[in-house]
Amino acid sequence: MEGLINQMLSYGAAPAILVITFLLGWVIKELKDNARRDDQRADELKRSTGTQIDAMESRLEERLAAVSKRQDELANRVSCIEKDYLPREEHYKEFSGWRAELNRLSDLIISVFKEKK
Repeated sequence: MEGLINQMLSYGAAPAILVITFLLGWVIKELKDNARRDDQRADELKRSTGTQIDAMESRLEERLAAVSKRQDELANRVSCIEKDYLPREEHYKEFSGWRAELNRLSDLIISVFKEKK
């Protein structure tokens, strides 16, 4: 490159300045084209990333809805189990106490009849 510039300077400063100006203009044009293509690629990347994020959000919302539905079903099953089994245990505890009192009641009735005789 230096050799080319030295040969141009041998013809005078004006042709060398014209060639250097042309080269600088060409370099600036190429830089602008590269910047424009970079902007286009950045915009395309933003769009594709946005699309992927939207798809991930929709899948996440679907999964959360499914998990929430499953959680509601399990909560309903737990409440049914609590209704079916816990009151039965309490019922048996309470009923066993009444059973003992009923047995004593029949003994009391028998003893009352025996006393009357």
